[in-house]
Amino acid sequence: MPLLDLQNVSKTVDEKPIVNQVSFSVQKGKSIGLIGPNGAGKSTIVKLISGLEKPTNGLIQLMGKDVQQWSVKKLAQHTAVLTQEGLSPYPITVFDAVLMGRYPHLGFFQREGKKDFDLVEHVLETTGLTAFKDQMLDTLSGGERQRVAIAKAMVQQPQMLLLDEPTTFLDIGHQKNILNLVKDWQRRDGLTVLMVLHDLNLAAQFCDELILMNKGKVVDIGSSEQIIAKETLEQVYHANPEIIRHPKSNIPQILL
Repeated sequence: MPLLDLQNVSKTVDEKPIVNQVSFSVQKGKSIGLIGPNGAGKSTIVKLISGLEKPTNGLIQLMGKDVQQWSVKKLAQHTAVLTQEGLSPYPITVFDAVLMGRYPHLGFFQREGKKDFDLVEHVLETTGLTAFKDQMLDTLSGGERQRVAIAKAMVQQPQMLLLDEPTTFLDIGHQKNILNLVKDWQRRDGLTVLMVLHDLNLAAQFCDELILMNKGKVVDIGSSEQIIAKETLEQVYHANPEIIRHPKSNIPQILL
């Protein structure tokens, strides 16, 4: 049974179809890239999966159960979400910001204990943030705050991580850092990842499988070899790209 399963999912807003009859499944431990032009419905899919919005039609199941039947707190025990904005620059320490990831696992009126604090210390070390732990979140750069957001998600200990354009506002150094953190986490703990990415080269490098969307529909699903193809990209993006091979990994990469 797949960890995540979407069956004929549609979302209509003001009689306009945003997502139209979308079906796909995600197996545990896989990294899936959701790609497509602006307005394809990618971010709406993430909101529907995370329970922030309800589908107009169709069914979304996490671990065999309709996500609409999960409580917000219970869903957060299994799924973490990271957007392009990351964490807001609140005047709290990095340690306290990361510790907030433990909230879904605490009972009513329960305070964090030694186990929670130890987990935060371990994750800060894993993400290279130990030196920042007493620094205020609002003094960090966007890339550093995004790394804190990843650490907070790690402390949440989800089975699935949803990433909606996590590298949009970051330079190439921070982009690589964030996606490498996620990839290492996926390999280490068997994490399942669904990430929305505009950069097709990054998607090809960091995802096991790609789901190409356009105008609310799934156009194609497959490996980067299948999806990063001249004819397919011309049809969806209305551009004429040159496709070359990465000199180390040999995966397809795009030049405009």
